[in-house]
Order: sequence, then C-alpha cells, then structure tokens
Amino acid sequence: MAARARGSDAHGGVARVSRAALVLLLALFLALPPCAAADDASPLDTCGPVERKNDAVELPVVQLRRLGGTKLDKVGVIAFRGGRAEPIPFQIEEKRGRKTAMPGGSEPTADDHPGELDPDDLLVFMACDAGERQDAAHVEKALAEHAPITAWREIEVTDPLDHRVGYAYLSISDRPPTTTRRYVEYEPRGDLVKTARYRIGLVNALPTYFSLVTSGVPGPNVLDGLRLRAEATIRADLAHWTLTERQGSHELIAWRDGPVRVIRRSRHQVAVGLGIKLTAGIAHTYFYPRHVVGPGSLKLPFSPAILFRDITAFGGADVRDLSGWRYYAPGVPPKGFLVDGHMDEAERGFEGKGDWFVLARGEQAILFITRMSENLARAIPLRLVYRDDETQPYPPEDVPGTVPLVGYEGRHVETLPGGRYQFALRVYILDGYRRGDERQVIAQLDTPLTVAVTAAVPEPAPPPRKGS
Repeated sequence: MAARARGSDAHGGVARVSRAALVLLLALFLALPPCAAADDASPLDTCGPVERKNDAVELPVVQLRRLGGTKLDKVGVIAFRGGRAEPIPFQIEEKRGRKTAMPGGSEPTADDHPGELDPDDLLVFMACDAGERQDAAHVEKALAEHAPITAWREIEVTDPLDHRVGYAYLSISDRPPTTTRRYVEYEPRGDLVKTARYRIGLVNALPTYFSLVTSGVPGPNVLDGLRLRAEATIRADLAHWTLTERQGSHELIAWRDGPVRVIRRSRHQVAVGLGIKLTAGIAHTYFYPRHVVGPGSLKLPFSPAILFRDITAFGGADVRDLSGWRYYAPGVPPKGFLVDGHMDEAERGFEGKGDWFVLARGEQAILFITRMSENLARAIPLRLVYRDDETQPYPPEDVPGTVPLVGYEGRHVETLPGGRYQFALRVYILDGYRRGDERQVIAQLDTPLTVAVTAAVPEPAPPPRKGS
C-alpha cells in the first residue's frame, strides 16, 4: 500500500510530531497484501521469450508516439507465438497527472479526458505474454483480419538478466483484436480479489482471508489476521503509547478493476487517545496474477527524536495452522525452521536480519520481500520475526496461538531524521519451489525490464528542426 501523512493536527506541537513518528510505524507496515484467486480468472500460461511471470509492462502512452486522443475502444494488443497472432490481456489505466483514475468506490476519481488516450495514461500487460518478432507485412496482415487498421506500434520487452527479448503489437482500428481472458477478478461488495493462484478477502480494508488455489480449488484460509504493533515513549516518560491495527478506522474508498491487475485505494486512521488521531493516509495496493505489491512513501518534517525517547514497530501476519511448512530466511539453518507449534532452541535464539522470508511446503511457497529506500534502510535495519508457539496467544485472534507469526520489526524509529522515505511490500506465490528459488525473484526485482517502442506505423512526423 502507498501511505502518506495527510492534513494537519489542531493540537499542535506534540500532537504533530507524535503523528509524524507513529504514522511512519503504521505506514511502514500497513502494506500487508490483499490478494485472491477466482473461478473465472485465467492462469498465466507458459511464457513467451521473456520468462518473467511476476513482471508487468507499464508503458506511458506518450511513448506510443502520437496516439493521444485515440478512443480506448479502438485499442487492441496482440503477440505472436509460433507465427500465430493472439490477442493478449491488457488495460489502459487513465491518469490525471500522477493520480490513477479509479471509477469504483465511495470516493471515485475521474480522468480529465475519459475514454481516450492521454499522454500520461499507462498501457499495462504482462511481460510473460510478449511473443516473437514479426516483419511489418506479417503484423499488418494479422491485424487486418479483424478490421482495417489505422496505426500499429511494436513494443520491445528486454530482460537484462538473460538478454531475452519479447514483442507485443498494439493496433488502432474500429474492431481491434480482443480477448475475454483476464488474470484478476474483483468483487467489491465482498472486497475480494481472485486469481487462479490465490484469494484474499478484506474487512474494513484489512486482510482477514488468504487462500492458495491449487488446480482451481481454493484451500483453507491460512490467515488469522494482520498484526501491526507500535510502541512509543515520549522523552522524560511523559507518555507511553501502544498501537494495534484495531485502533482506528480503515476503509476502502476507490478501486480500478482490470484484466491484468486490480488497484485498491484505502484510507487508514488510528486514534491513540488524548484527542490525537494518526493517519497513514491514502494507501494503494496492486494485485497481479501471482503476486501483490504495496508501495508507500512518507515525508517527516523533522526527526521524531525531538520528542520521543524510543519507538519500536512490528508488522506481520498471524498465520493459521501451517504445521508441516518450513520457514526460510537469512540466518536460518539450511533446512529452515519446521512449523510445528513449538519453539526449539534454534528458533528461540533466531536473530535474523534481512528483507525477505519464505513459507514453503513441498513445491508450494509464499515469498515476502520488503524493500526500503536507502535512507530508510540505513537508519532502521529490519529484524525478522518468527514465532511458532501454539500455546502463546497474540490477540485479537480467531485461532489461539501463533503457528507461526511472521513479519518484521524496526527498532529505534525515533532516530530517523526528517526527510522523505519510500518502502514497498511484495508477496509472491511460487510454484515448483526449490530452496534458493527466491534468489531469482530477488534478482528480477533488482533488474527491471527495459521497454521501448521499436516500430511505429504510420511513422510519427519528425520533430521540427531548430530555426525552421
């Protein structure tokens, strides 16, 4: 989720600083994933040349060269496999400046030119769907089978890790190529996101249901709840606060439902007493076929250390019985920790630091990665938290005990200097898992795809020469 401080605090001084500091705590960890799977959602099939099932291509319309003003219903996207052209799922996300237009919800936002391509809009499709390159004659013949075309663009997608290259072709016509396939479904009345690999449901904009889908059949709910904990002490011990995810209000306010990804916008606010309300602001969460992304940012006007002696924050998930699964992370033994409801000596002494961990059983795995901007990671190294104890409650719970509790802890948050900080939580569903497979996902995250428009018909006019 993306989170920002909003508004001002009428209580002044202490209230503003406490809000700035504690907002960070909630903002850092309000990003746990809402995700899901569906009966109607299509699986992401075998990839083309680019073997990246977790990467979406986001191409600003301005790079499509002089297609601004085109009606959205005239746009289609195809890819070639074995010389055969097939429509692929895509979506045009209309934007107004940096803000994505979201038509659904209690607080929808509209585009300034709805229904047509603007330079700041985004074309989005899965990199896995990119296909082979074809010459212009073959492309035009394939596109013309649907209707006469007025323009087309060749989009090149390159993976810098293995140098594989894939291509997709965007066309403009009165009857563009389309497909009914969609990778993500959203049910706003139940706040439920569904894909062919997972389902996640939310209550009051916080995830309460997470199910993995195998062979089209959803498994049991494995999530007992999101856990957000923050403790802060004002200098001279004037006050001590303990915050949880249950203190305050969290609400879904808008959404955009597309075949490639669903975007949810939510608002989060917490009351800590003394008339002080903290807000993590507006959060955005992105749901893809096999993973979820929650980006966030926060601006602190000055360091919380001015008023706070100590701030500690924890964010994670209390998971329902995952007995038989294993926990892998930096600093664990080669075989990981076995989830069995009991803490052994190695688990009790675990002091792992890092930004990722895996829960796995056999070939099925869930990978969590949290990334922070350099200035934030340098100030607050993340401590990994793992607790596997069926006898120790961590309320509020539907199922007593933590089997296991997993997440991250940040200590000495008060030492952050004033400035802007960014972070993101990502959750991936991994198939055919083997120990160490997370390294490839991490390498791909650290090495983004490159995307370019490499052919355009008709050719855009060249820019005017200087002095002409």
